[in-house]
Amino acid sequence: MEEQGRARIGFIGAGRLGLALSRALARSGERVVAAFSRDSARCAALAAAIPGCRSMASPQEVADAAGLVFLSVSDDAIARVASQVRWSPRHAVIHCSGAAELDVLAEARRQGAQTGSFHPLQLFSDPEVAAAGLSRCAIALDGEPPLLGELERLVAGLGARPLRVPPGKRAAYHAASHYAAAFICVLFEEGEKILGALGIDAEQSGHALQALARGTLDAIAESGPARAMAGVYARGDVGTAARHLESLERMGADSALYRELAERSVRLALEADRIDATQAAQLRALLGR
Repeated sequence: MEEQGRARIGFIGAGRLGLALSRALARSGERVVAAFSRDSARCAALAAAIPGCRSMASPQEVADAAGLVFLSVSDDAIARVASQVRWSPRHAVIHCSGAAELDVLAEARRQGAQTGSFHPLQLFSDPEVAAAGLSRCAIALDGEPPLLGELERLVAGLGARPLRVPPGKRAAYHAASHYAAAFICVLFEEGEKILGALGIDAEQSGHALQALARGTLDAIAESGPARAMAGVYARGDVGTAARHLESLERMGADSALYRELAERSVRLALEADRIDATQAAQLRALLGR
């Protein structure tokens, strides 16, 4: 990593994360100069979107051209890719995995490079949308000074927030993130499936549920999950809960998933004093919990 001025940045891996992060860093004023991917079309797209960035023929060429190198490859490939490159003390090698610890970069560290991690806590379904969204997300960092300070500077330049995860706890952190991202997709799919079975078309159901979810996220930001929660279980409405279950079971929907989430909702409502112990017991009896 360069001692003076901003580091020359390279990317090994041009998947959705690499495409989004490289664009966002370049737009924030960083010098993204080199990229490599086994998918030559993706690599060309990454380089073409960033003035001054060159598409390289190998990971080693990226390391030769850059001081700060992001390994934006799949988790299982990080250690293998890192071990294939000749590193030196001028390098900082950064993986972008949410679950992997820094030990996957042990070979780079053995050769004298600084090592760290930089995991944006957001979805990367569309690179351009994700690049724009980086300014609103948290980015989990790991590393030691002076590299940690450089990563914090990159986060600030993106307009994001740094997040420190304790060593050895990254897999749990990554699992936690699924509740606010990947698992929401599962819940949306279930809701849209039920509405579809009622004859409501996909565009209407998608718009309705997305608007509802946005309002819920706003409420959580304002009041926290327990106070933001609305609906049957926040009110202790046993009769409506019974009608939910009856209708779902009659149409063959996944009532087991509903019961599990409903029971968690009862607990949350009880802890927040939204319902009393009698209401909670009635709801749990109905749910078979």
